Amino acid sequence: MVTLLLSGAVVMGEKQDGVVVDSGTANVEFENEQLRVVRVTYAPHQKSAMHSHAGRFVVTLTKNHSRSTSLDGTTKTVERAAHEYYWGDAVTHQIENLSDEPMENIEIELKLSKAAGVEVKPPNKAPAAGNGTENDPVPVEREPHHHVVFENQYVRLLDVVVPPGEMTLFHKHSLDNVAVLLADTTLKNQNPGQGWTERPITQGSVGFRAGTKTPYTHRIMNTGSVVFHVMDVEILPGS
Repeated sequence: MVTLLLSGAVVMGEKQDGVVVDSGTANVEFENEQLRVVRVTYAPHQKSAMHSHAGRFVVTLTKNHSRSTSLDGTTKTVERAAHEYYWGDAVTHQIENLSDEPMENIEIELKLSKAAGVEVKPPNKAPAAGNGTENDPVPVEREPHHHVVFENQYVRLLDVVVPPGEMTLFHKHSLDNVAVLLADTTLKNQNPGQGWTERPITQGSVGFRAGTKTPYTHRIMNTGSVVFHVMDVEILPGS
């Protein structure tokens, strides 16, 4: 997208990339030909420039109390708690943080999302298929700690919750995915045929795995003192 300036103002007739026109609030965490992961932060009462988005999946890291203003002047005020999620269709708008506190979100933009998102009711949780061992892993969506809570034609959201001391079954990821981490804790990871590795988990961090090209199997154990919580956003084929 190209940013055009005229007499110091953004030309509203063109689509304006939020990362370009609001580089102080929007920072790219990851990008490839299919998607872009953007961390969006607003100071108290900060207002963005008018900017455009492709269809995107959003995870709130803090409380949100914001006003969206569209090109025709229509406004919409929204309040959301921290750690909520939602799908947003392609839009051109201006955002204002109405709160006295900072606001921070992770936005996963699907570059090829042309049509409006159509939500599909997640299926009932099916019994785990396989033994959950390194030689017979379960599909990730059937692992008991992974819960499918949202799906449309572009993405599927797995809400992953592992209490302290608990361990998942060995499970297989077969889709590209973006993990948005929502707790500070420590985690052990084990790949088939390998030993455990441990690492700290930082709330608000994000990571991408190319599971479509390179499917992978692992299991995890929460070795911290608080619940491990991650929203794992799977990118569906054709997105």
